[in-house]
Amino acid sequence: MTPYVVEYILSNLRLLEVAGRLGSFSAAAAELGVTQPNVSRQIGQIERVLGQSLFTRGHRGVVLTDAGRALFAVATESTARVRGCLEDISAASKNREVVVVTDYGFAATWLMERLADFEQLCPGVEIQLVTTRSLSESVPGDLQPDVSILFEASSSKDNDQTVTRKMLFQEEIYPVCGVDYLNRCGPFRTLDDMRRAHLLHLKGGGELWFNWESWFAGMETATAQRCGGRINVFRSFSHFPLLMQSACQNEGIALGWRPLIDAAVASGQLAKAWSAPLKSANGYVLTLHRQTKHEASLFYDWVIEQRERVGS
Repeated sequence: MTPYVVEYILSNLRLLEVAGRLGSFSAAAAELGVTQPNVSRQIGQIERVLGQSLFTRGHRGVVLTDAGRALFAVATESTARVRGCLEDISAASKNREVVVVTDYGFAATWLMERLADFEQLCPGVEIQLVTTRSLSESVPGDLQPDVSILFEASSSKDNDQTVTRKMLFQEEIYPVCGVDYLNRCGPFRTLDDMRRAHLLHLKGGGELWFNWESWFAGMETATAQRCGGRINVFRSFSHFPLLMQSACQNEGIALGWRPLIDAAVASGQLAKAWSAPLKSANGYVLTLHRQTKHEASLFYDWVIEQRERVGS
């Protein structure tokens, strides 16, 4: 058998497999997205090149001949092996991907600027970043987190032994504002000074994280001061980076969470309007959801290393 015949048969194995499996040229044409005459003509050409009849034509379809059955078995095995190989390649590709779920504020102000370091450490591993405030909220498609970094209550206990958890940053906040705003409207020495300022508010969270009301209550306890009158909430935001942008633009004072504000304070974009922090046992929790996935474990350990570099 000439190389031309072998090459021609190999290039048409898919057609032979579909036609033999379905027992109908019309059904094969529908699956392959071509016309029935096209399939019939192509099969006829294969038979002429091979010098053998592969199908017996009948009113109710086609039946494989002995030669057709032999070739169909090879075509079926080859198709299955190619499909299996492609699935293995796809699975290997997905294993080089780490799905990280975190909130928009943490991603934008802490994680993103550090990802280049992880990419150097683990070249070829793709980080897929999904932002949400909690795992109970919807996550796009069928994505399942490999690692999450989310703000959680201290009372949140996960008894699932298949995950590993670590408190990354406990809640620690400072009222912050732009330097120009502080120079123009400050200093803020008393709680009444703070109450009368333009206060920028982060919506959502309920009682999970501090808001201005709980900040004033906490500071009244810590300083033995009393604050009377209405809190002057000047503007509200749904996303932490927008809140920080407003503060940097000298529009008022915002509650800022460490370490999310550290870079802006260090660079002089923001200044602390009140020097004392307010802390809670809540905070950002790092969770490894897939302990058996090597790349996810590497990312989990890398985040802990980055946190240790930050210090207290």
